[in-house]
Amino acid sequence: MENEELRLAAVDELLAPIKSQLIERKVQNEWETTTLGGNTAFVYDLLLNDTTAQFLKERSDSLLDWITPELREDLMFYEDEQCFLAACSHEGFFWVDEKGMGPFFY
Repeated sequence: MENEELRLAAVDELLAPIKSQLIERKVQNEWETTTLGGNTAFVYDLLLNDTTAQFLKERSDSLLDWITPELREDLMFYEDEQCFLAACSHEGFFWVDEKGMGPFFY
């Protein structure tokens, strides 16, 4: 539990500048780029807008530079329920679904 509390505190500190953009934090064992099997992870859903886009740009020059422990490493972008971009930095890949892309793309 102590380790989990430290990780949550580190993520809360990282996301502090965009805390108002947080939709929810949930526990999951799979998402577009990863399946954890019996393990789980915290997944953060945030609004994608100018504020969060600027936050992302200020912290990295590339989707694949988002590497733990400093940065969370799996970034997904959705419009409605459709994922249009998913990145898995530690595996070195990302994919884009052009059909799901919204009216703006950073």
